[in-house]
Amino acid sequence: MSAVQTLRAGGFAVGTMVMTDSMLTAEVAARSGFDFLCLDRQHGLIDDALLWRQIAAIGAIGKASPWVRVPWNTAADAMRALDGGATGIIAPMVNNRDEAEALVRACRYPPAGERSWGPVRAGLDDPFGYTERANDEIFVAAMIETKDGYENLEDIAAADHLDALFVGPNDLSLALGHWQPAMPTEDGVVTALKRIAEVAQAHGKIAGIHCSDAAMARAVRDWGYRFVTIAADIAFLRQAAAATVDDARK
Repeated sequence: MSAVQTLRAGGFAVGTMVMTDSMLTAEVAARSGFDFLCLDRQHGLIDDALLWRQIAAIGAIGKASPWVRVPWNTAADAMRALDGGATGIIAPMVNNRDEAEALVRACRYPPAGERSWGPVRAGLDDPFGYTERANDEIFVAAMIETKDGYENLEDIAAADHLDALFVGPNDLSLALGHWQPAMPTEDGVVTALKRIAEVAQAHGKIAGIHCSDAAMARAVRDWGYRFVTIAADIAFLRQAAAATVDDARK
């Protein structure tokens, strides 16, 4: 079952951010049990050509869905990622309903959107079948991480054909004036995070959030979040390496 199928069936999906410019790292992550991998073109080291190769490698393994966080909420970035075979798009810094609707238009074929037809990699085996299924199978999430985005939360959540609200907790805590680099503890930030999950559910959307670790993922699940990215490939490498060095020196 794909990550999108899991979520639409009411389940909980676990992913991570892939930031390194490496096919091998993406393949290792794809074999590690995640429901989806979010290839991070916003803060990571992934260019357009490598993105397509990573998507192909993940798809060949068949255990994790390839999603992409695009560099910015632009139609060109979303369409290129989808044509390369991405099954989910996460767009950063969505501030209002107009921007959420622009994201949807970039990711959906008419009549639900304005995506240009040309699924070069995504439709290699069955381009017409892919086209017929794409609007139902592609997962589209708008990131809530700015002051404007939070203040316009209800309007963003009301956007048609948008699947999810995905929280960037670090940026959101900065925007709200309370820097929370790990598990949020400041009352104002915690209240905001709980409200986002509640608003998403009220509008028939799925709430997701980036988490610093598994403990945070368990905590936010109790708040109503249904999908999470936990840390990133770089963080896992650093943590495992540091722990090994510390253990060897005991």
